[in-house]
Amino acid sequence: MLSMTEDEARAIMKSNKWTYHIQYRRRKRTEYVFAQRRQGKRKIERYICPLLKLPELTEDQLVEILARPIKKPSSAKREPEVSDTPDPLTNTDEM
Repeated sequence: MLSMTEDEARAIMKSNKWTYHIQYRRRKRTEYVFAQRRQGKRKIERYICPLLKLPELTEDQLVEILARPIKKPSSAKREPEVSDTPDPLTNTDEM
């Protein structure tokens, strides 16, 4: 495939269970291609490339981008905070 069209990109994303999505950034006045997918209640977006560079993208590159593992939110890595000092409002041992 020498140059990829939007329809070809959409078909490749659909076959990999992603949705083709374009976002416009006013500051840069540029349109960007994203892939979207639902995971439970959340929507996951994956940046592909600027729309103007889509013809330079190959099918293998697009499939590789879509196949990258989905990162968990940073809050999922944190452990709950536990204080070692007794809180005077909740400490009932000394009453």
